[in-house]
Amino acid sequence: MALAAAVAYALRDWFAAPQPHPSWEETDNDPEDMSGDLAQRAREAEGAQAAEAEESETPAG
Repeated sequence: MALAAAVAYALRDWFAAPQPHPSWEETDNDPEDMSGDLAQRAREAEGAQAAEAEESETPAG
């Protein structure tokens, strides 16, 4: 009984259509680029906050 099930699963896998694989090329949500992109956004945000802080400390005049 187990041998018949194993053969049935093997035949199903052999004749089944290949499963689609996601292609991350030419997209803006590549998982490999996400960490670098998030780090860059954080640096830009910190730079903008630092610039605003410097402007508020400078006396208007």
